[in-house]
Amino acid sequence: MRRMPTRAKTELAAYGASTAALTVLPNMELLPAHASVAAISGVSTWWLYQRVKHGDFPKAIRSAQRLLGPLTGSAVYTAVAIAPGNSWWEIPVAVGWGALMSAWLPASRSTWSPPGGLTAVYPPGFAGLVMRLWDQHEVAPETRLENIQQTISPSHPDFICDIVAPTGKPVPRIDDSVIAACFGMPTLAVSLRETEHGPGRIRLSVAPTQEAGRSIDDLWSALISRPGGAIPGSSIVRVERQPAQGQLPARGMILAAVEPGEVVRVNYDQLCSAFGVKAEEMRLVVESRGNEVLVTLYEAAPLRVARSATRELLTLDAYGRYTIGTAHDGSDAKVYMRSASGTFHGFLVGVTGSGKTVSLALMCAAWALAGMASWVTSARPDAQMSAVGRHVDRQGSGPVFTWWLLKAAVALMDVRGQMNTEAGHDYSSHSPYPALTLVLDEFNSLTGDDLFGDEIAQMTDVLAREGRKFGIGVVFAGQSLNLDKLGGSSSLRDQVQGGIGVVLRITGGIAARQATGGLAGDTDLPSIPDRLGAHMSLMDRMLGTATDVPGETTQGMGHTVTGSGATMMRTLYVHLPDDGSPDGLDEIFPASGAINTLTEREIDALAQLGLWHEWTMPPPTGKEDDGDGGGAALIGSFTPPPAAVRKPKKSNVKDKILAVVDREMTAKEVREQVDAAAGTIRNALSDLVVDGKLRQPQHGVYAPAGVDATTASEQGQPEGERLPEGADAKLLMLAADLVVTTRFGSQSMLQRKLRVGFALAGALLDALEERGLVGPADGSKAREVLVPIGADEDVLRELRAGLEPILQD
Repeated sequence: MRRMPTRAKTELAAYGASTAALTVLPNMELLPAHASVAAISGVSTWWLYQRVKHGDFPKAIRSAQRLLGPLTGSAVYTAVAIAPGNSWWEIPVAVGWGALMSAWLPASRSTWSPPGGLTAVYPPGFAGLVMRLWDQHEVAPETRLENIQQTISPSHPDFICDIVAPTGKPVPRIDDSVIAACFGMPTLAVSLRETEHGPGRIRLSVAPTQEAGRSIDDLWSALISRPGGAIPGSSIVRVERQPAQGQLPARGMILAAVEPGEVVRVNYDQLCSAFGVKAEEMRLVVESRGNEVLVTLYEAAPLRVARSATRELLTLDAYGRYTIGTAHDGSDAKVYMRSASGTFHGFLVGVTGSGKTVSLALMCAAWALAGMASWVTSARPDAQMSAVGRHVDRQGSGPVFTWWLLKAAVALMDVRGQMNTEAGHDYSSHSPYPALTLVLDEFNSLTGDDLFGDEIAQMTDVLAREGRKFGIGVVFAGQSLNLDKLGGSSSLRDQVQGGIGVVLRITGGIAARQATGGLAGDTDLPSIPDRLGAHMSLMDRMLGTATDVPGETTQGMGHTVTGSGATMMRTLYVHLPDDGSPDGLDEIFPASGAINTLTEREIDALAQLGLWHEWTMPPPTGKEDDGDGGGAALIGSFTPPPAAVRKPKKSNVKDKILAVVDREMTAKEVREQVDAAAGTIRNALSDLVVDGKLRQPQHGVYAPAGVDATTASEQGQPEGERLPEGADAKLLMLAADLVVTTRFGSQSMLQRKLRVGFALAGALLDALEERGLVGPADGSKAREVLVPIGADEDVLRELRAGLEPILQD
């Protein structure tokens, strides 16, 4: 017999005292007693109304059970008080109310039930526990569990049961992971199937001892290791289960291996099918190393959140690695600065929107933090890469710029060869010059150019094969890579083993090997969808279940590829806006703001060869005799280009737009005055804004790049005091002081002394030209200093006075 709790005894005593009070107090005309009863009745009624109002009917029913005593007692009190005189029925009614409430006590207090009383809500034993867990976790509130049976023995938690919906309704769709979380089981242990009773009754099987009704060993041999299976010839070595940790969901891991001397072959889609998961869910991760493979199955996609980039993460560790992202298991995804063979070569492949530009920015920042110089080029202008260009030595676009960049890099090997001879060794961390990395974005487009493609490929091949000795690396980037023009991928693949290799959001298997030009070797990379959770199952399509949930973007998700292995990861995040808002690059590049450049000796040598200029002039047309009577492209030591007779420039759409836009004009007004297709005009306007030849005050409105006198005066700033983009007044003063005191208006000199990029050094000279300190540019020659000898201090004082308001800001 269960002992009556103290609360139940107290309530029973209260019913007895209330019964006595109901026989006396109503007829005594005591105002405090009447007020107390009215307050009890009002509060009880309001409390019950709130439960019903919020639609919480289970709680409303429980509240009604517990408030039945106060509400009915108040009604009896009111009836007795209203009745005239002392009627004979008043005492029997009060006593009857007390007896009825005492009998109701077990239902009003579910914490206690007397022997032989009401039946418990849940049956005893294992079945009751399962039913209680199902209801408490509200897996499917309108359903109930029936026919619960343990399948192995009372000591094993494996069971089957029926999920039953209300009459006339189907069982709602329930995710396996929700059921697994309810019972604290692995997702693999849960399976659902229809019964002969139709969709209103679904058979649930929970088998943690025998995953989904069969053991792991049986599942592996039947679906995975068999000939033609997902991993043929493999056998399980070890199985581990890990609980959820922070944002990392719970996971199960299986380490398997094939026979020694064999190499693991994995069919990712087939493996997903074997485990009953969808490939696009990104819950199954496979990592293979030689004859071993590690299969990790997560309860949810582990890479939903991208981590923000910091200087600390991008700084080299003791092993020469930096963190480029977060691996699927929550650890840092690291890549080596140098490959196993000592080169800085690498590759980055990703489709449009996959986060390729962000990854390039992270790489450039890591190189800058390590003291390396970077030259970046791409097939076409890109506003986001131009933002990265503010923090690197040289950055530009187009085949002409790329031709000059590679030409300078090839000539630089000759210069560094002399420096290596003097130092007595090839490039190392003790060399008297910094490492240099060349980033060739959209490499396929660059090598496919009709005029310069073959020479770009030829010079790239020279740098890829010989650059290691001179501290020069090449990083290929693009949506796909085709290295056939470089003599195939085998030699390059050997050079990037253990180095930089990142593949972002591409289709897996053979397509991955084709997209990387063979640089990823035979590594199988699973497909990564555009979004997580945006797919519709065939069952949903069959039942007509529509959803407009777009899912979460997978931008930045991909793999780091090292040697023959790959690790699924998500790159770090840094803000690279496409709406004109400030970017976050200042937070990851060196805090000093200094840009790593070549040494003075190297820049002077390239300048003497005519290779250190804006890299926008047409390449020379001269050829050297190769001994066979034919001409060979100038690949080795460079001779200055001969003066070329230029033909009159043919007017194109951009020239026509620049001739028309002399004020703020809408795109429609431009199209009315320029004879060209609307799409061509729109693209040309975007390119002119990126090139800085037009500005865009607001969306759809274009204006000349310069600020006219009226606008400048309205802003209270003289036209001559405008500063170059990326420069401040203090930097302009330093540039003026260097040029005036040395009487040497050299762009390369400013670049070396001020540790700024080549483009910014040129912009500073243009600003000094506007202020009358230097003359106009004349090719790669130093500009003429126009300040009279002896007037240095007066000119600098006058310049400082003009910049004083900006300096104070």
